[in-house]
Amino acid sequence: MGKGECGMQWTDKSIAFLRDAAAINRYYETIAERIAPQLPENAHICDAGCGIGELSLALKPYCHHVTAVDADALAIKTLKAHLIEGVTARCGDMETLAPEKPYDAMVFCLFGRTQDTLRIAKKQCRGRIFLVKRDYSHHRFSAGQVSLGEYTAGSTEAVLHEKGVPYTVERFTAEFGQPFRSLEAAERFFALYNRSRSETLSKDEIKARLTAGSSAEFPYYLPHKKALCLFTIETAAISKEEAV
Repeated sequence: MGKGECGMQWTDKSIAFLRDAAAINRYYETIAERIAPQLPENAHICDAGCGIGELSLALKPYCHHVTAVDADALAIKTLKAHLIEGVTARCGDMETLAPEKPYDAMVFCLFGRTQDTLRIAKKQCRGRIFLVKRDYSHHRFSAGQVSLGEYTAGSTEAVLHEKGVPYTVERFTAEFGQPFRSLEAAERFFALYNRSRSETLSKDEIKARLTAGSSAEFPYYLPHKKALCLFTIETAAISKEEAV
């Protein structure tokens, strides 16, 4: 389990885009606020597949310690440059980078196949796990209709039902639009995130998706209200067979 759900490898460009978006939206704070009421007191939690750690930082006010884990060295290097007290960054594969003591809770935000997260959680966590999944079926920044495949809330529900794993689910939305310093930056963004193998968006099509930005620094904005599902699962309810 190395890359995120869309198979994206972190680059300087993708990191810069995400940091800009995180700076002007409360996306990660919104997710953390949904998880917080379900965390045990003074918890040590793992943000699995943390990327550059924006959610890890947003979770810290609600727990004792956050261990942020990702297999991408550049992502972890970026997080380490912005660490706060109570957050530890570790570079490695979730399958093998187990904690000395089981985590009190684990968060898998847009990361991992459901069956893989169940297996890892059974081995590494003694409390609840939280799966954050997209509640839509197609990639939003691609030309044409590019399916998200198994990385959706619907797919996760199907797997949990098939395996007989009880869960609760909460649906919500969180704005995570992308600000741009220029139209050229918007074009670079769509070139970077387009998952279509045969289609591209024209300059006019890109411009038609944009609205006016909120500042002189970012005169253009790509709105993106993400529909999400938060699945909560007790690791005690996951069968031992899933850990094999």
